[in-house]
Amino acid sequence: MMTPFQEIKKVPAMKVIAWRGDVSVWGIDTAFSRLYDKAVEQRLLFRQPAVGIRHDGVRVPEPFHADYEVMFPLTADPGGPIPGADVKELPEQEMASFVHRGPYHWIPCTYEKVLDWLGENRYEVAGDPREVFFVAPEPHSGGTQDDMLTEIQVPIRLRSAGQDPGPSFGGQVPRAFVTVGRKPGRGYDGTGPGGVL
Repeated sequence: MMTPFQEIKKVPAMKVIAWRGDVSVWGIDTAFSRLYDKAVEQRLLFRQPAVGIRHDGVRVPEPFHADYEVMFPLTADPGGPIPGADVKELPEQEMASFVHRGPYHWIPCTYEKVLDWLGENRYEVAGDPREVFFVAPEPHSGGTQDDMLTEIQVPIRLRSAGQDPGPSFGGQVPRAFVTVGRKPGRGYDGTGPGGVL
């Protein structure tokens, strides 16, 4: 079975425009579109790729509700508050990087593998995961959701010596939301939805 793990890297600090709310996996595009419109309306200078933060911790995402924050990295200071959005600084962090290829609503399959990797290695979670949207579908060029490329970045730190070798998820039960139509403990091969939805 292939792992989506890519590397451990330092992600630099960045200033972002952000909006946070309760979002489903199907509503994330709409949330990004609204934030994009707000940034353009305010004439902010920002860059791609877009970034999201799952404030529910590292777990298999619940498809219908997530405490999710959408953001765009800023290239210049906005010079003041932005109505309906926040401007904030994300700190530099050491991240374990994982790649999800394919439709975004299949991302729970990749999170299963992320949880397995964390459980098998010497790291513990040190914050909420980020999702970086490198390739989105291009409907006017014939692109599809199968072309999507999303990087999952999990803040990590080394486990303390003598600590239980099992995974540490900040007190969370990592598989708190068992996906529909599948038995707990079974893995996915990442080639399809695996009965997630």
